[in-house]
Amino acid sequence: LKIYPKEKRKHRREVKEMFKSKERRFKNKINLISSGVILLLGVLLFIFPWFNIEEPNNLLYLLFAIYAGVKLIEYILTRNGTDRENLYTAIACTLASISGFKFHSYPSPMVLSLTLVSWVGIMSVIKLIKLDYYHDRKNGMFYVNLVSFSLFLLLGLLTSINLYFNATVETLMLAFFFVCNGLLSLSENGIRVLVTVKDLKIKDIH
Repeated sequence: LKIYPKEKRKHRREVKEMFKSKERRFKNKINLISSGVILLLGVLLFIFPWFNIEEPNNLLYLLFAIYAGVKLIEYILTRNGTDRENLYTAIACTLASISGFKFHSYPSPMVLSLTLVSWVGIMSVIKLIKLDYYHDRKNGMFYVNLVSFSLFLLLGLLTSINLYFNATVETLMLAFFFVCNGLLSLSENGIRVLVTVKDLKIKDIH
């Protein structure tokens, strides 16, 4: 069959859109899986005290190491050349995890508080960059991420200044914070996936 130039261009556009759609669905799945893993890490922190594993310092640094790995894998699998939030998050978590080699012998409450508040501060800057990215493009996800950022900052600061109890309570407070963080991340990605699938006005940046 002879394909005329207009039909050929249309066919190419359709093929291109099909590949973009498949790529978007794959990235959405990776984002949701990553958020689920972060949520699972928080849940595991709730479980550890039941087995008399009460070393909040070591658990926090281990969690940051795993968090960094998850975000780095997510960045590699979903990168698009413009959004580097996952890469910056992986770097922030790596730095927080490495700090454990220096401060693991210090008093637990002070180390936990300083480590967490520092990490929350760095993550807030990263999230503000993402907010600015959405705002410049008049993307409706700006409002979703603004609410998520506000809750993340509030929970992070409240958790950081209240880590002055026994090891069990400290572990449970960290667990609560990271479960909330996982839920916020899952909500962000879930809303973005929903609106892109339904082709609503909130646009996917991918």
